Amino acid sequence: MKAVLLSAALVAAAATGCSSVDEQPPDTVEDKLTKLEVQMTAKLDKAHAVFTELTDNYMRLQRRVADLESENGMLKIEVKRLTEKVELAGAAAPRSDQPQVPGPDLAEVGMKIDQALAKLKTTGNVDEAAKDLVPLSRYSVTKMVEALKQVSQPDYVASVEKVLARCPTIDLKAPLEEAAKDRFRRSSVARVVAGTRDAGLSRILEPFADDPDPVVQVEIGQALIACRNRMGVPPLLKALAASESEIRFRAILSLKRLNKGDTFGYDMNRDADENAAALKAWETWWQKEGPKLFE
Repeated sequence: MKAVLLSAALVAAAATGCSSVDEQPPDTVEDKLTKLEVQMTAKLDKAHAVFTELTDNYMRLQRRVADLESENGMLKIEVKRLTEKVELAGAAAPRSDQPQVPGPDLAEVGMKIDQALAKLKTTGNVDEAAKDLVPLSRYSVTKMVEALKQVSQPDYVASVEKVLARCPTIDLKAPLEEAAKDRFRRSSVARVVAGTRDAGLSRILEPFADDPDPVVQVEIGQALIACRNRMGVPPLLKALAASESEIRFRAILSLKRLNKGDTFGYDMNRDADENAAALKAWETWWQKEGPKLFE
């Protein structure tokens, strides 16, 4: 009996000894911080993945909205053109027995325009883009005028302006008239109008001839003069007093061409106070000669 008890005691002692040997030391503070860091990194990675997915979805929705707005704009233009045709012809509503001519596939037209603009952005080839965009001007003008907002890409905007200037003025008038209300696109609109040299189209710029920005003043003034619209003179006279010498130079260069090269002693390297006599002389000239310009 004693032997059995002794054996049991030895087994218990051995078990206790093994337990003490196998027991792991508690985590240190550094171990706990490492585990927390791993957990936090995993959560941040997951959050970043979710954020990226949401951003991608948002951008896709933005592009889709832009496409829909563009298609809507083209539809409005088409409706307006059809309405004008009906009014000019004095036609009544078409009868049900008359054959209906199918309209263009706007989705396909929009895709062609987008492809042409994307190519223009990468190559800058205005002639090539004009071949694709000008024949579709009743639809492409709206998208090109919208592209003028991309002021961070001046080369692309300049290329778009040149293509727009080749489009029929009947397609340019309404979109440019609306875009001119946007001060960030006003100079672009002026350059497009100047490129057309169309006196009728230039009238859309007249309400903005008193723009306080000297850059816009000279752009609008030059555009109106290029279209033989005498209302380009007042903004150029204002630009003569601009603080930037480059603006003053552009203004006097345009004005002296209207006055047989005479500048009335104006010096682009002097400020408004120093040019006071010359500025007064130009105002007198405008009052006297202005009504007769381009007659």
